[in-house]
Amino acid sequence: QLLSEPSSGSDVASALTSAVREGDDWILNGSKIWTTGAWWSDWGLCLARTNWDVPKHRGLTVFMFPLKQEGVAVHRIEMLNGSKEFCQEFLTDVRVPDTDRVGEVDGGWTVGTRWMYHERMLFSSPLVTTPKGNLNGAAGSGALVAVARELGRDADPIAHELVGRARTLELTKQHLSSRIAESMASGRLNDPAAAIGRLFNGYTGQRIFTLEFDLAGAHGAAWGDNDGASRVAGEDFLMRQAASIGGGTLEMARNVISERVLGMPREKSIDKDVPFRDVPRGATSQR
Repeated sequence: QLLSEPSSGSDVASALTSAVREGDDWILNGSKIWTTGAWWSDWGLCLARTNWDVPKHRGLTVFMFPLKQEGVAVHRIEMLNGSKEFCQEFLTDVRVPDTDRVGEVDGGWTVGTRWMYHERMLFSSPLVTTPKGNLNGAAGSGALVAVARELGRDADPIAHELVGRARTLELTKQHLSSRIAESMASGRLNDPAAAIGRLFNGYTGQRIFTLEFDLAGAHGAAWGDNDGASRVAGEDFLMRQAASIGGGTLEMARNVISERVLGMPREKSIDKDVPFRDVPRGATSQR
């Protein structure tokens, strides 16, 4: 998913990566970032700017293209916990045939909102898959059980309480995700309601990682190369804030819920009806 850019993280519609028509092809230039697993992916789904003379949401188009080709450079980013799954991509005169365009020209926001709906419904959408055996930092009560067993705290009532809290959150998340998906499928909730699941999943991830660290104690704060579950607890705690950022920030989810689900007044925007080329930007992102 080539969405976020160095100059616009959660504001996906502010994409600066450009796509210029050249006959039956499009020429793409720009950079995308925080793309999980791009280094082993074969294809990328990319949101690019095709029209600079309309408001930002109306000048975007979605393209698909192979990531392993001339003009596409994929750089892996090392995180605090040593993971290198996040990547940044540099696109230099990447030629994409118009037949690999997804949706209408300048209609990419319509495609993007549906695309992001499935991302927010990560645990319920049939179109989102995870490699077998790859937890990728997923928070769960099983992690706390592993820490308790490793530290010999199987019979400790405090450990039982922490595991119970994590399990309660885990079960609530699973049933909430199912209920949201069923409600949207039946029409009782609109598609933006997927943000409810995104918000709770983010909160749950942060909270369970914290409970895991509380259980590990000093073993989670300092570890050796041969440590197991308690070491993971420390790494998870360092990375817990990622749960509130990846896939769109929790603040963005709250905005979607308040404005598009509950019908509250929209937050004021200075660039709503302004041609995108006239929107003020920082020096590093000026075109």
